[in-house]
Amino acid sequence: MRPPMAEENDWLEVTLDAANRRGLAERVERHPDGNADPQLRTHLLRMLRSNRDELLLDEQQARVILDVLNVDKRLSALRARLEAFLASRSGAA
Repeated sequence: MRPPMAEENDWLEVTLDAANRRGLAERVERHPDGNADPQLRTHLLRMLRSNRDELLLDEQQARVILDVLNVDKRLSALRARLEAFLASRSGAA
């Protein structure tokens, strides 16, 4: 039996150019770990350093990125999308 497919709204599709991905990866690295799983952070950093502009973020990855963006208040459009995505996830639970 196959595991159930993830719902489309379980993921947030984000498009970031190489410079924004690189800068975000650097900020994620410098940001205190908090409650983030080290494997999650490693995977997120690998995603941000890849050559892909389109990323799919799950709830945990979105939280890490939002925490980082809330420190320096950069990328306000992305912050707003992450906040809306996380709010919709907490409402679905």
